[in-house]
Amino acid sequence: MQSKLPAAGLIPELITAVAAGNVIVGAPPGAGKSTVLPLALLEHVPGRIVMLQPRRVVVRNLAAYLASLLGEETGQTVGYRIRGESKVSKQTRLEIVTEGVLSARIQRDPELAGVDLIIFDEFHERSIHSDFGLALALEVQEGLREDLSLVVMSATLDVDELLTLMPGATVLKSAGRQFEVEEVYTGQVQSHTLHEQVTRHIQFSLAQDDGDILVFLPGAGAINKVATLLEQRLNASEYVVHPLYGALSKQRQTAAILPDSRGMRKIILATNIAETSLTIEGIKVVIDAGLENVANYHPPTGFTRLNTQMISQASAIQRKGRAGRLGPGKVYRMWPKEQHDRLAKYPLPQILREDISPLTLDALAWGTELHNMRMLTPPSQAQSAAALHRLQQAGAVDRDGTLTAHGRGLNKLSVHPALANMLVKAKEAGAQTHLPELEDVACYVAAACEEHTASERQFHVSAWLEQLAEPQLSGLKARASRFASALGISLKAEIRKLNGEAVAVCLALAFPERVARRKQGSDYKLASGRGAALPEGMIEKSDWLVVKEGQVNGSDVIIRQAEPVNEFLLRQLYPQAFKLKDTVTYNSQKKQMEARKTEGFHEIVLSSEPAANVPARIRGEAWVSLLEGLPLSAWPFSEKDWQWWYRYQMACGCDLHQPQAFDSPPVWKNPESPLSLLDRSDISARLSSFKSWEQLAGLSWATLLHQSLPWSQQHAMDNALPLNITVPSGEKRKLVYRSNGEVVLPVRLQEMFGCADTFTVADGAKVITLELLSPAGRPVQTTSDLAGFWQGSYLAVQKEMKGRYPKHRWPDNPMEAEAGRSMKPRK
Repeated sequence: MQSKLPAAGLIPELITAVAAGNVIVGAPPGAGKSTVLPLALLEHVPGRIVMLQPRRVVVRNLAAYLASLLGEETGQTVGYRIRGESKVSKQTRLEIVTEGVLSARIQRDPELAGVDLIIFDEFHERSIHSDFGLALALEVQEGLREDLSLVVMSATLDVDELLTLMPGATVLKSAGRQFEVEEVYTGQVQSHTLHEQVTRHIQFSLAQDDGDILVFLPGAGAINKVATLLEQRLNASEYVVHPLYGALSKQRQTAAILPDSRGMRKIILATNIAETSLTIEGIKVVIDAGLENVANYHPPTGFTRLNTQMISQASAIQRKGRAGRLGPGKVYRMWPKEQHDRLAKYPLPQILREDISPLTLDALAWGTELHNMRMLTPPSQAQSAAALHRLQQAGAVDRDGTLTAHGRGLNKLSVHPALANMLVKAKEAGAQTHLPELEDVACYVAAACEEHTASERQFHVSAWLEQLAEPQLSGLKARASRFASALGISLKAEIRKLNGEAVAVCLALAFPERVARRKQGSDYKLASGRGAALPEGMIEKSDWLVVKEGQVNGSDVIIRQAEPVNEFLLRQLYPQAFKLKDTVTYNSQKKQMEARKTEGFHEIVLSSEPAANVPARIRGEAWVSLLEGLPLSAWPFSEKDWQWWYRYQMACGCDLHQPQAFDSPPVWKNPESPLSLLDRSDISARLSSFKSWEQLAGLSWATLLHQSLPWSQQHAMDNALPLNITVPSGEKRKLVYRSNGEVVLPVRLQEMFGCADTFTVADGAKVITLELLSPAGRPVQTTSDLAGFWQGSYLAVQKEMKGRYPKHRWPDNPMEAEAGRSMKPRK
């Protein structure tokens, strides 16, 4: 069977290419790249092969399947290693790994002794670990191991993109699946009826089609709802329903993948973990809801925002391929055909959706910065700044972003830096809080947090840990033991008897910004300053919580799992964080700053009372902070100030310079806020005595801003963008600069007689619009073509104005009239 798969045709070329260097394999779903090619390479690569797979559930099953093809058990020639679990031996030559296992291995052994080849499977999924692992491997290859070969295998990724990272790599492409899959588009699905419509499609397919059915749903919640409906409507003696998602036990995942022992038709309700590499036997039909739950990290809160969104075209192709692995199949796509081409081509790379503080720490430990590594997609600046801030809070890096000795120690624990910091500091914290078992509890809490498996039934973390069932319990114990071994201790505490106070202290050690205090009812405030709320209907007695899991909802956080903590313990743990301080806040109703003496824990205010005096520095900083948060339209500008600002924006847009006056032209920057032009400490000092908005609005911002510019820019603005201009009457008239970039000259019509010139500013770059006024000062014509006005519409204006203002001059030939006063001279 393996030799008949399309990828088998690549084997001769692949073996030759691997011997010469790097290889990129493009093979559509069902080609057999994950099974045929690794086994073929085993016969020709003398050393060990490490294959990185992005999904944990795939690793176990793929290793078992490949081992079975060799007639062996997992852990012999083919083994696997995932976080906290492994099946390998001295004879293992193909090791399938996932998550951060490869990165940690390279950090420990940069030369990768004994490894001749690394395979990056399913690279099109753009896993954060695949991206970073490839970046590390490329550096190892370039600096330490020229003989190391890299193979990147992708089903749907644009191969040309990869060539930018791996120039010179051999590109091999395989044909796709062997069997045709019929596409059926069922039309638009309403989100509130998704579960009902999916259930009906399953019932329809059971009646019309043969074979087992794989149903793709966005998440565990949707899976459980559809499973309940099927239980009510199907005959349990004919069909068996299996859920398949990441949080399920290994046994339940295996049951979903293998054929039913009783020969019953299977209906597998899966998330997108079933998209790749897993061959689920018997599948002939795929029902694709076209949706996925995507967790996006939200740097301002440190929590994730869960979005249900349409899948990409690449994911749709992958899902369709599940139905054509073993024979002709059918896919029901629950969206209109015309919508398919509008889907995103590829999913957003995981690195743009995740907290990158672990990767940032890994890169620093490697001796570089993340943005300097060869990444297919670099993280955003906001992500990098948030990651650096978190690492600084944990003491892993200093103010300059340099890795500290403490940070190097955290990196060796191979867990999120916040959890590593908790583990390292648990012993000292146990002494502070008189909780001697804290080190043990920290190991269990780290293992629990590492999995991100908040229970929908148990809100309190300690209660959830107490009620864990096998095999989840044994898995957590194994991970906790790994942390204990790294700390040099042996676990004594029983997981079912953990002290809730100790659990809370551990969480507070890891996530001090997630400590929350009740404001009123179900509303809390986090130490980070963000709002948080209990789930609807939840009742919580404790006024203080430490949040383990939360979900961003708007600008606030819905608390999904937490542990009560008392204030006394927090004061023991963080005595320096509880302090009295002078604060100044703006009262928008009274339009003035108010000084108060407050006690708080970070941004949580415990008590507050009016203060007679506060340091001037604090008042000045409060005004600056207020200005920082204002949109431009709300700035306390007078008309004079706005005129300066519009002139400055025009200077930036025109890139004003006068090379004859200066050796080098001024460099203009166009900031969103005027504050960017001012020295923060200077403006803070100037505002330190201000108490009201009225005082702020009375400040001559135009003067301050103008004086903040280099002299060359001041000179350029004064000369090229004047405030006034001399008109033909000889008088100076004020120019009006507008927000849309227009420059207007309001002037009485008679003052322009005899002139056909075009007026400009900005060294001729901007034409001035003339707003010609009546004797009463009202606009009668707007034009930038004065000559055209005299020859054209002036006659209509003259006729109307003569009747309305007979004592004023309205000559028949304005070009021959003298510019000047409006009224006729007395006879």
